[in-house]
Amino acid sequence: MRALVSDVARATRGHDMALYAAAVTFYATVGLVPLLLLALFLAGQVMGESMVRSLADELAALLPDELGAREAAQFLAQAGTSMSPLAALAALLPASLYGEGLVRAFDRLSERETRRRSRRGRLGSLVVVAMSPVLLLGGLSAARALTEVLGDSVLDRVLGTYFAFLVLWLTISPVLAFAYRGLSIERPGRRALLWGAAGTGSFLAGTCLGFVLFLSLGIDLGGAYGGARHLATGAACVGWLFVLHVVVLVGYVATLCLEARQGHPLRPPVTPVRVRQAAA
Repeated sequence: MRALVSDVARATRGHDMALYAAAVTFYATVGLVPLLLLALFLAGQVMGESMVRSLADELAALLPDELGAREAAQFLAQAGTSMSPLAALAALLPASLYGEGLVRAFDRLSERETRRRSRRGRLGSLVVVAMSPVLLLGGLSAARALTEVLGDSVLDRVLGTYFAFLVLWLTISPVLAFAYRGLSIERPGRRALLWGAAGTGSFLAGTCLGFVLFLSLGIDLGGAYGGARHLATGAACVGWLFVLHVVVLVGYVATLCLEARQGHPLRPPVTPVRVRQAAA
């Protein structure tokens, strides 16, 4: 494992991972909210608006009320389930930009040259949109079950945090597996995808729970923004997205390093790592 970590660090050397993550975060600020709204709209078409809204409200109740987290979640649920088909169709264009941003970042790290990034990224985003109702409904249903079973004791809260981690992990990992193969020119194998997506998904799930904990602390962020609380909250969300995308890109490099080991983390490399060599 130490050798694998060293290979990942060596493969990222010379690449400005912070710059790549910042670029993907820019695409995410444009496309992520429409993507969430589309997921809620499609879930509402499958299970009914009232059911999805009820599940989303119960999930929002688990979020801290500080910095408007609960209010934002409730607004997204209301807006997504009440969208018209025409508005949902219009949301496809900005939603597809997120996939294009990921494709461009993956291509900067990949060894092979490629074209048609926009087409690959936007078609990939449509696949994520198609997957999203199932994943979203699974996550919302699990959140509802947790609220009904767990109580308010310290042990119950610890168990709730652990189960929330598992739900996030199992929801994020399939999306990462698709992104690392469907949006990448390198096409890593199944075993490498399993290890890479599952490992990266665990880090992302922990980061998401850490951000929820940060929101619950009630830190006054508005002072640095002239008292504009909503601007400060937006900046905190963008910063959190940036950290998430650093993890996603490092996880992609780790997946390529695992592919060089034929998907076995403890084996030595049997093929060259297909990561573009950047100038130091």
